[in-house]
Parts: sequence; structure tokens; C-alpha cells
Amino acid sequence: MRAIVLTSSLRRHTWVANSLASRLEVACVWRERKAFDPLTYAASDEDACVIRRHFADRDASEEAYFADAAAVAPPSRAVAPGGCNDPDELAVMRRLEPDVVLVFGTGMLKLPLIDSFPGRIINIHLGLSPYYRGAGTNFWPLVNGEPEYCGATIHFLDAGVDTGPIIAHVRPDIRSGDGPHDIGNKTIVAAARALGDAALAMGVGGVEAVAQAGEGRVYRRADFSASAVRRLYANVETGMIDDYLRDKAARDARLSLVVMTERRA
Repeated sequence: MRAIVLTSSLRRHTWVANSLASRLEVACVWRERKAFDPLTYAASDEDACVIRRHFADRDASEEAYFADAAAVAPPSRAVAPGGCNDPDELAVMRRLEPDVVLVFGTGMLKLPLIDSFPGRIINIHLGLSPYYRGAGTNFWPLVNGEPEYCGATIHFLDAGVDTGPIIAHVRPDIRSGDGPHDIGNKTIVAAARALGDAALAMGVGGVEAVAQAGEGRVYRRADFSASAVRRLYANVETGMIDDYLRDKAARDARLSLVVMTERRA
């Protein structure tokens, strides 16, 4: 199974690319630089401190979870934000003739790219679609006191915002004492495994996919704020995780999740 990977440039993206390369023939990895600057959402110096600490803690957690991902193992190309859509980059992708295109953490991919690989682009959306779509969709469930909605969606990519047919949902194994970054990184590990499983299945008989139903909640980057960060940590400090774990079965039962089903060749 010959794949290309379109991802970003942080340690978690490197780890996912290397994880996929350990299971698949990855011809090339596109590393798209992130454009998000969270400090632009700070309304005061105090806000800036709150936001800076949140992201410093995230980076430290990723260093611990993904310690062996200092560099991308397969051949790679570094591009600017949105650069995966550049016509010259798309020409390189086409020349590689991938069986599958695996996506995690890029900006929005445009129709020329999507139409170049019909039915062959599979995305990791960090969030459970359709319940939470858009940006920060494992951040907002914790802000809203709903850790049961943390997870990832493996889906075929279309032109919408995380709206493509769903191959599988995955969720982290949340334990007492977990913080938001533990939950996020556990989700990434589970999602990378599921994305690799889906890619391998595409090389045999393919996978079933379920059309998304329901609108759920859509968050944009502009919704992010220091007050939301404060609310998240207040929830953690007042026992949100243990409250969820005590009622886990009932709360999980509210969700309708997709399990990957392989087609027979």
C-alpha cells in the first residue's frame, strides 16, 4: 500500500507520520507549517500568561508522549500554511501515484487536491464528528464538561468542515488523574493506529463508510480565548474527570459511534 502523508510540523504530526511509515510504504510526507498564534487571542497580559502556560504544558506533554519523534523518517517536503494546495506540490503528489492519501493536521484542503484522489483521501479529525467539528474539538468538550466527547474521527475527506463519510471513531482510555493533554495525546495514539488500519484495509477490499447525520457543534479558531482555558482547568480541578468515570457507562451510551468495518475483497 503506497501512501503519501499530508500533515503539519509539530511533534505529534511527526510521530503520526513515522507511525504510519512503520506500517505502510510512505513515499513522501508534506509538513505544512502551522499558522495559528494563540497569543493573538489574549485580551490582557494575564490572558497571555494563561494561554502561554496552556500551550507550554501541551508541548511538554507531547515531548513526553512522542519522545522518539524528533524527525520525520520518510522523505518529506516542508511547505507554508496552505502549501499542500499549491499546484506545484499537487503535481508532485500526482507523480508519486499514491494508493491512499493520509491527512492529519493540515489547513483546509481545496477541491483540486481532493478531486485528484477521489475516494482515496482519509483524514484524522481530532474530535468526534458530527458532535464536535471544526477547531479545538478535543479542547471544547473539556471546556463544556463533556470528556465523553473527546476522541477522533477517521473519515473520507470532502470539501466540508469534517463532514466526510465516517470510517471509524476512536476514543482515549481516560483514567483518573489525566489532564487535558494526556487525553489529547492518548487520542492521537489511538487515531494513528486506526488511520493505519483503514489504509491497510483500502489495499484489500476497502472499508465501509457512514454518512454523517446531525449538525452537532462547530467551533472556529476565533472562538478560542483565555476564559475558555480557565474554564477547562476549573473543570479539571473540580473533579470533572472522576465525575465522568463514575458515570462512564451511562454517559458513553449517549453517543452513537462508528466501528471500522472492512469490505471483503
